[in-house]
Amino acid sequence: METEATVPVTKSGSEEAVSMETGSGDVDLSAPSNTKDVEDDETKPSDSTHDERDGDGDRKTVDEVNDPYSYTKRDEFTSEIYKIEVSNLPKHYGHGQLKKMFANQLKLKPNKIKIFNRATHCFVTFRCEEDRETAIQAINSHTWKKCQLKAKKANPSEDPLIKRTQKRRAESEDSENRNKMSKREEEESMLLDDTIPIHERLNHVVTPLWQQSYSEQLKIKEDDMREFLCHLAKRLEKQCPNIAVHIRTQKRLHKQQCCNMEDIKSSPVIDNYRNKSEFSIGVSPDGQEKTIGFKMGRYKGGFDTVVEPSQCKHIPESMKTVVKAIQTYVQNSDKPAYSNHNHQGCWRQVTMRTSQNGDVMVVVLLNMHNLTKEDVDKEKESLRAYFEDGPASEHKPSSLFLQTLKERLGVKSVHNIDGPCELLLGDPVIHEDLLGMKFRISPDAFFQVNTKAAEVLYSTIRDWSGVSENTTVLDICCGTGTIGLTLAKNVKKVIGIEMSEQAIEDAKYNAKQNGIDNIKFLCGKAEDVLHKAIHNIYGCSDVVGILDPPRAGLHPRVIRAIRGCPFVNRLVYVSCSPRSAEGNFIDLCRPTSKRMKGEPFRPTNAIPVDLFPHTKLCELIIMFERDTPQRQRRDSSPTLETFTATSQSETVSSQSEATPSQSEKAPSQSDAVTNIPAECGTTQTSPVTAGEEGQTVENTDGGGGITPTTTSTSTEEGTNS
Repeated sequence: METEATVPVTKSGSEEAVSMETGSGDVDLSAPSNTKDVEDDETKPSDSTHDERDGDGDRKTVDEVNDPYSYTKRDEFTSEIYKIEVSNLPKHYGHGQLKKMFANQLKLKPNKIKIFNRATHCFVTFRCEEDRETAIQAINSHTWKKCQLKAKKANPSEDPLIKRTQKRRAESEDSENRNKMSKREEEESMLLDDTIPIHERLNHVVTPLWQQSYSEQLKIKEDDMREFLCHLAKRLEKQCPNIAVHIRTQKRLHKQQCCNMEDIKSSPVIDNYRNKSEFSIGVSPDGQEKTIGFKMGRYKGGFDTVVEPSQCKHIPESMKTVVKAIQTYVQNSDKPAYSNHNHQGCWRQVTMRTSQNGDVMVVVLLNMHNLTKEDVDKEKESLRAYFEDGPASEHKPSSLFLQTLKERLGVKSVHNIDGPCELLLGDPVIHEDLLGMKFRISPDAFFQVNTKAAEVLYSTIRDWSGVSENTTVLDICCGTGTIGLTLAKNVKKVIGIEMSEQAIEDAKYNAKQNGIDNIKFLCGKAEDVLHKAIHNIYGCSDVVGILDPPRAGLHPRVIRAIRGCPFVNRLVYVSCSPRSAEGNFIDLCRPTSKRMKGEPFRPTNAIPVDLFPHTKLCELIIMFERDTPQRQRRDSSPTLETFTATSQSETVSSQSEATPSQSEKAPSQSDAVTNIPAECGTTQTSPVTAGEEGQTVENTDGGGGITPTTTSTSTEEGTNS
């Protein structure tokens, strides 16, 4: 699913802040700043103004530092100078619809499209002036969804870092503004407060709950997940009328939540738990060049400095030690750090992995700016020698890689190209133990960042999903196979699907190493290979799907493919960011249509598991079950009192109209009870009044199955746990 960010718009047509559309080769400036950016050849408002010289070594002018439009004046391409504003759009449309309209109906070639929630205008950029003029003419003569569209030229976006800097200067001169700050502005003001130690300010960014006790942290996270389930209930009730009755029942039973939620499960380790971290290389707040650590805030907020992780509670000491050694090497290097402001410089990022048995993997990312192959080869040898028998030999990692990133090559280039990770020293993989099994981990492989808490997560999935020796598990986004392999000994067979070839190789190795032979892995996009999986599960009576996607969730095509897989009747969705995956949850439950084929699902149970102490994040597991026609009839069936009243009315009517020769008798009260749909769980043949004991219980506990009792109910909802 492509992501668009909402941006305030001025009357002149330019955005107050910039957030690029992801999925089109542009940088998402709202993304966490300590992750690796993947940029295209386009110059954008950047997140650094610390460089004092341009590419030729000349001093930068004051205008370049203070002008929020300076990036449009450099000899680098940016589509911001070819922007238009499209207005008079219909009230209801999606990004995909708009994109198809431009491409299919108008034959346009937009570079970026930015839409806004509940707005009738959008911004579109192109790669040249000719494309922009063509677009303006075509749009102004086009009617879409009964709306006559209008288009005009728009101003480029301002560099948010420079604009924020200017705002701070103005606020520092006006003390009254300090009393009118929003919550976010207060947080940003705190990050700039020199009276607060810099390490405390960094902890507020990367581990915002670090000053809370762990019990308080768990309470905050559990309340947040319950609030989300209440929000999801409203969305499902509104957008999925097919399960509206079920959702209303769940809301009454579970305090407005869409389903029951069990208490949060805690992490066995609270400090030093991260086994993977990505560190930026930049300038520290005190001006120290080539500092390795975490950025102090988002680029969109105007933050660009990097602070060492030496006092971050979630980073293990072994990782901190090696980071410090690499920082010493980089600072002694004659090559500069990469600058997002002018896209120059070499040292860009350091990714580290650790394991419980002491393994340490290091991947250094080097930008190929003005570097020849000989320069890179020389740097490889120097870095290898530094750790092998040089000053940092006592901190030698188990695996040392260097990855190169090609610089932007011009207008025709779309993306930076990541080169392969080249092994400089040690083993190509590290190993980790989890639930009594051994796993091989490659540089690009996904593995949960908190190993001990991952054991809690996977054990919960195993116990909670109700798998048995007759169950077939369909593990989608399986990565290195951790979930499927931990379940394999408890089920009939496992089929793992993953698009990363390296991850599939690791998964196969892990299966062989652990002596597991009832698992099969398929490489490719889930929506493309699910049909192969169907052949492998044909005839299986109990199929459980496991979804553990990236933070943003799954592409809608994957959800549609799962909906169309008739053998999957239960889904266990594991999300570290439920609000980001909300669209997936709704698509799983939408009514059957030409676009959404297959019977929909419904949420039946949920449980949060904390994998990220000191942060606001936690994993949320949601169990979804097929909304079969039988369940739909059960939800829409009248209560027993309604059946009884109806039968009595029909009996009176029949007695007054029937003749002795009629072969069919009017239904009696007891007949009415017998005719209650079987899904209600009623087998009695005698009348039952509202005061009698016995209720139909819908059991949605760990197994997620529906187990009707053999007694009748006087209230349709019964008890739902």
